[in-house]
Amino acid sequence: MEDDARSWWNAWAEQFQEAYGGGAIEVGIDWGPGAPKDDDMGLLGDLEGKKAIELGCGGAQFGIAIAERGVDVTGVDISAAQLSYARKHADERGQDITFVESSVTDMPMISDETYDLAFSAFAFQWVKDLQACFEEAYRVLKPGGKLVFSVDHPFYKIVDPETHAFKQSYFDDEPRRQYSETVDAEMVIYRRKIGETVNLLLEAGFHIEGVHEPGYDTPDDYVSEFGSFDPDLMATVPPTVIYSARKR
Repeated sequence: MEDDARSWWNAWAEQFQEAYGGGAIEVGIDWGPGAPKDDDMGLLGDLEGKKAIELGCGGAQFGIAIAERGVDVTGVDISAAQLSYARKHADERGQDITFVESSVTDMPMISDETYDLAFSAFAFQWVKDLQACFEEAYRVLKPGGKLVFSVDHPFYKIVDPETHAFKQSYFDDEPRRQYSETVDAEMVIYRRKIGETVNLLLEAGFHIEGVHEPGYDTPDDYVSEFGSFDPDLMATVPPTVIYSARKR
């Protein structure tokens, strides 16, 4: 539910930003664990003169990185706490970014056909109604506009990092729930099959340009800032999947 995501990120924002930013703003194009940095995959395309919206922007490290390349960026996030970091980070880097506090499933304050690009990194797994999210992304994109987003791979978290055996069925679509006493909130993550995500994109009207599962088969090739990701398992199962789609 949206309230779950809002409560979790408002509670976890400080700990998250400190853990993955070290208290200092580090911006960059980062699709997630195991994926090449700085859009080496070329998924964003030509950014010159573009208008872009980041869906689930968090602290806006990604959005600031492309704003510094001349993109007019809007950041949307459900968490007021995360957006406070985003505004602080943008100010520190001297970037004029518009930030909107909203669910990505319902953005009435955003006009139709406004953006050339919509993007999101490791945020949509917190979205319960992914169909509504895709429909909103489709609505705010200009004709021919592009949606690129990453989520954790549906295989990764169901494999035991020690034995590499499956801990649960791939077909089990129950959300993953984890309560944190530290922040007194519950994390709820929705795991969706690859086919389910593709079909939801198609139903929203998108043309699928690619489904990418980046990775390497050697553990030493992985450097992950995320403590829950194990190099040995990452070399066996991709931790990140990236989707690229275009508005017809």
